[in-house]
Amino acid sequence: MKMNPMFASNPWLVNQADFDNAMFLEIPVTVWRDNRYIDYGGIIIKHNDDAVWIAGDYFLKKEFRFKIRSADISNR
Repeated sequence: MKMNPMFASNPWLVNQADFDNAMFLEIPVTVWRDNRYIDYGGIIIKHNDDAVWIAGDYFLKKEFRFKIRSADISNR
């Protein structure tokens, strides 16, 4: 999977627009906590100011970070 050019300079989801774009374009994301890879993630189903729902699970934005999944996630 090639990196979506929209996220090429910063693969981290930071603001509302980043989460919206990843969700609407169905771009898979990974989940991180304290700079550690936590979950393979997937497509964002929905999100609000507090949480992100991915594949039936939800993650609190204040506890986790979200990154566009690249073809090579070995550089965790």
